Amino acid sequence: MSLSYAVLGLLNYSSMTGYDLKKLFDDSINFFWSAQTSQIYRELKSWEKKGCITSKVQINEKGPDKRIYSITDKGTEYLKNWLADMPDTVDEDNRNAFLLRVFLLSQIGGDELIFQIQKRLKKYQRDLHNLKAVENKMQEYAHMLGKENEVHYWKIVLSRGFHDVESHIHWAEESLAYLREIKEMKNNVGET
Repeated sequence: MSLSYAVLGLLNYSSMTGYDLKKLFDDSINFFWSAQTSQIYRELKSWEKKGCITSKVQINEKGPDKRIYSITDKGTEYLKNWLADMPDTVDEDNRNAFLLRVFLLSQIGGDELIFQIQKRLKKYQRDLHNLKAVENKMQEYAHMLGKENEVHYWKIVLSRGFHDVESHIHWAEESLAYLREIKEMKNNVGET
C-alpha cells in the first residue's frame, strides 16, 4: 500500500516517466523504500485507472516515445488524505531475516557467524557510501524539481538513514570484536 503512495507522492513533485520515477527511487529514497520497475509500472497503471494520475505520450524524434505521468487533483487529494491519516503505530519492519539467521547460527558455528557479520559490515559500509551519494544529489534534485523549500524534509529522512546505517556499522564492529574475543578465550582454554 505504501508503495502506491510513494509513487503518487513522487509524481506530486513533478510529472515524469516510469523510468524517471525508478531513477528517483534509486537516487533518493532507496535506503528506506525500494521498488522494482515492474512494481512502479503496476502502481502507475492502478492509479491511472482510479483517475488519480493521467498519462500522455511524448513523441521523441531521436528515440522511443515517452509516456509522461502527472498527478490529478483527485490524486493530490488521495495523497493528502493518506499523509494526514497517520496510524498510531507504523510498522518499521519488525521482521529481520538477517538477525534471525544470526540468532540461529550457533547451529553451524562461530566462524560462520564471523564470516556473515564481516560480509554484512561490508554491505553497511556500501550503504553509508550510497547515503553520501544521495546527500550529494539532494540539492540537484530539489533544484531540478523546483522544490528547494522541501529539502529540509528530505534532510530529516536522510539523517535517520545515516543514524541507522552508522548504528549498524557500530553493531557489526562491536559484534566482531566480541566474537574474536570469545574465539581467543576458547583457543586459550584449549591450550592449557
